[in-house]
Amino acid sequence: MICKILDDQFDQLYLHQIAGHIGEIPLSYNNIANRTTWPYELKGSHKLLGCKLFQRGNGINRINTCHEKVEPFFNILERLEEVLSAYFMCNQIGLNVQYMGFDGTSHTDSADPNDITLLMMTNPEWDSSWGGQFQLTDKDGEHIVEEHEYVPGRIIVLPSKHPHRGLAPTVPHVYRTSIVWRVTPLDYYLRKNFPPRG
Repeated sequence: MICKILDDQFDQLYLHQIAGHIGEIPLSYNNIANRTTWPYELKGSHKLLGCKLFQRGNGINRINTCHEKVEPFFNILERLEEVLSAYFMCNQIGLNVQYMGFDGTSHTDSADPNDITLLMMTNPEWDSSWGGQFQLTDKDGEHIVEEHEYVPGRIIVLPSKHPHRGLAPTVPHVYRTSIVWRVTPLDYYLRKNFPPRG
């Protein structure tokens, strides 16, 4: 299995609180996957409904986006560092929202094979008949190589370079929400950017 799955990490009450918090975040339809142009990155494979909550710029000190509602998601990231016995340099935190007919297309989150994607399924209630699976695909996005059910509070850890997608709910009036952290292991980040002098 490529993904590491973490279930039963959060109290049900906390999942409801996070869902309420997510409900207060304004959404936009300007998150573009598989961006192909520069510098504004306005073209790609598809648009997503969501919100960029945190975005690190080039360099350790530049922060391009830090949404006023981001704090609980840093708290969750710190908890995941404890559970995974790891420290991460957070590059981005994003909220994704999907509804019926709004399947994601296969994409990668980073070209660096050391980067990691942490995905949290944030709906506090979910019926498996509603769909919403998370899939890993081959590099062409044609074949599914791994699939995981949408489970409230589930954390999926995967290499950011691996193509993946989220499927939409299969029923109307249900929204599938997820939070995604795009991170670099801190030890790798430090070795890459601050090599020993000698």
